Order: sequence, then structure tokens, then C-alpha cells
Amino acid sequence: MSSTNPKDILTTLHLIRAGLASGLLSKEEVIDWADKIVTKDEHPDILFIDLAMSSRKNTGDVLHYINDYLNFESMAVQGRPLLGLLFNRFEKGQISLDQAVTKLFRLKFEAVFNEREVGYIYSIDNDYDCAKDGIYGSLLSVQQDLVKFLSWYKDFSIDNYEEWDKFNKIVDLKLEEDYQLQLQKSEKYRRDKKGKTKPWWKFW
Repeated sequence: MSSTNPKDILTTLHLIRAGLASGLLSKEEVIDWADKIVTKDEHPDILFIDLAMSSRKNTGDVLHYINDYLNFESMAVQGRPLLGLLFNRFEKGQISLDQAVTKLFRLKFEAVFNEREVGYIYSIDNDYDCAKDGIYGSLLSVQQDLVKFLSWYKDFSIDNYEEWDKFNKIVDLKLEEDYQLQLQKSEKYRRDKKGKTKPWWKFW
């Protein structure tokens, strides 16, 4: 029976660290993940044994342990699998709209997203604050935008790394299509507004 070498799954470890740091993953889920590896492997690595036995540690301690193992190695962690996880959590009703928006914004500091994705994250976070404070918009509209955005990543998971390239192409296409749609709406709004503005010589 083969054993899992942590060095062979660094991408997964970095994603787990980012998920734990952002609050998307709980300490209990990380422990359960490690425990499954310990149960499966004939000679499990000490990293997985320590994580599996971390029930008495707090989340910060577990995160610190993972950071120590990774030696604070700077790795560009792709955020899309975490967005897929966030989508599934929200769709199943495991987290509220407020929690989903909060975790989405925190992910921006723990993983890498492209410029358009960052724009969506900022927009959803801002619209949620404005709707909650009664400035403009509705929470229902924010929820619809959140689900639309996150649904593009529903096929991603932490474990299906070999399929990420295929999913990335699909998501990039959806981002481009939506970007072009927003440009068209913006241009139509600009034309309509310009058409309703009277020349100064027709103001009387």
C-alpha cells in the first residue's frame, strides 16, 4: 500500500491553508481530511498524523502548523477551486448570504484571481453593504449576482487538479461573455441617457 507524500500534494496543502485562513474550511474538516489519509496510508506522514490529532488545538494553531510545514513558502494559490467550494456551501444552505459574501471577500487576500474576478468580488461586496444599509439595491439582487458568479466555478474542487485546465477555459469564456454583455448594457445606457438630454437651445 502506497503512502501519501505531502511534497506531492503541495497545491492541495496550499488550498487547504487558504481555505482555513479565509474561514471557508473549518478545523474539523481539515482534521477529517487528514484522518482519511492516515487511515488509508500504510505509513502515514507525520504531517497528517499531527493534523488528524489536532482536535484540542484551535484553528489558529492548526493554521500555524500548516504554515510552518510549508515554511511560509510563497505560492500563487489559484482561487477558483475555493470559489467552487464556496458555491456548493451556499447552494446547500450551509452558510448564509452574509457569511458567503464575507468569505468571498476574505478569499481575495488568500488566493489569486484575475482582474475581472477581483472586480466581481469587490462589486458583490460593495452591493451587499449598500443593500444591507438601505442605500440602494436589494439583498435578493446581490444573492442572484453571487450565485451567478460562483456557479461558474461549481465544477472545481480541491481534489480534481487534473481537470482544472479544462474548467479554466470554460470559466475564462464565461467571464469574457459576461464582460462583453456588461459593456453592451453600459453603452446602451449611455446612448439612452444622451438621447434624453435636450440641447441647451431647446431648454425653453
